[in-house]
Amino acid sequence: MRVILSCLIFMLMIGCDGQSADRQALHSVALQRQQALRNKDINLYLTLLSHDYLDKGQDFTAKKKELESNFALFDQIDYRSDGFTIDIKGNSADISGTYGLKVVIRGKTLKLEGKETLRLKKEFGGWKIVAGL
Repeated sequence: MRVILSCLIFMLMIGCDGQSADRQALHSVALQRQQALRNKDINLYLTLLSHDYLDKGQDFTAKKKELESNFALFDQIDYRSDGFTIDIKGNSADISGTYGLKVVIRGKTLKLEGKETLRLKKEFGGWKIVAGL
């Protein structure tokens, strides 16, 4: 009985450590996305997207074109997350929270605030965004 209990505790500790590492990796994706937006760094942003991206009728190629167009159009981007939660379910995860976005286009400022949920999946090479942009 003691051996079974020890094995159970050990397995729980391993499971917690795995989810903790995933949680850190997902947090890193959220921070890198914020950095990519603020710096209009299309190359960094694209490393965060899955090639299986599909949302609102847009696949990876269409989303890439949209991002390139927006980054070229915006003189400045200021994005902030007002906090988010991470929900992990196996090899899928959601990052949900509120945001503030301010973009400058030809000297005019546009401000947006709202809620967003990014859907991610664990792929070879890490967690990638598959929907929600």
